[in-house]
Amino acid sequence: MVVNDQRVVLGLLRAGELQRGQDEPVEQVMRPGPSTFRPHVLIEELAHVMIHHDLPTAPVTTSDGRLVGLLRREDAARVALEQTRGRHHDHEAAG
Repeated sequence: MVVNDQRVVLGLLRAGELQRGQDEPVEQVMRPGPSTFRPHVLIEELAHVMIHHDLPTAPVTTSDGRLVGLLRREDAARVALEQTRGRHHDHEAAG
């Protein structure tokens, strides 16, 4: 993840860009304007998007683009599954 001094997300660097750009400035090899997600997005929705689009990570930012954190697909999927199981268990207990 490439951010400026105010932690605003500018771009994304993956292994391919890093290998290709060993002698170039980061701004020349990064993927500009990566997709970001807001903190209010439900984890299940985010996990679905990450799995569907094969995103290994998802940057979480404020509305003005400041980086809050980086979510890993494995973590999002695990938490979403736990939440789904919890709701299913609660529903069974209530019924």
